[in-house]
Amino acid sequence: MHNDIIIGIDPGSNITGYGLIELKGSSFFLLEYGIIDISRECSRSKSLELIFKNLSLVIETFEPRILSLEDIFYYKNVKSSIVLGEVRGIILLLAGLYNLDIMEFSSTQVKSILTGYGRADKTQVRFMVERLLSVQENIPTDASDALALCLCAGLEILGKQCFPISKVYYRE
Repeated sequence: MHNDIIIGIDPGSNITGYGLIELKGSSFFLLEYGIIDISRECSRSKSLELIFKNLSLVIETFEPRILSLEDIFYYKNVKSSIVLGEVRGIILLLAGLYNLDIMEFSSTQVKSILTGYGRADKTQVRFMVERLLSVQENIPTDASDALALCLCAGLEILGKQCFPISKVYYRE
């Protein structure tokens, strides 16, 4: 019987999303989600400190065992790659400090696992996250991406490739 808390983090140059779910048996329960908006910070070091402190507080509060993170991908814009690399470095440091197991997924894997289509857009992913976790309000996109990572990690722990999506066929 599984009983794990998973934190998913979606690093961003302006907004970093996070989400936490608990895996109890074969069910997923939403614990928390949010965003860390650093777009108004003028100093890069202050921005990274803000991300570090906020995520530290979340990790200390919920005590996850697993961190789910998107695989490294390459941007054509070198500056964006460097900024995301800095945020990702902070996240990996937190994983080390809090002894979190790391699970990584490509964006195509996440989209495919949740929607059945590897090129699904963020709106489709958010729709599935909200339905799978029975959330009534609109989750911010960055937090939704983080929760999608949580769900993928949970499925991998359970040994499943994807959510069963039933198709209904109508006869005329």
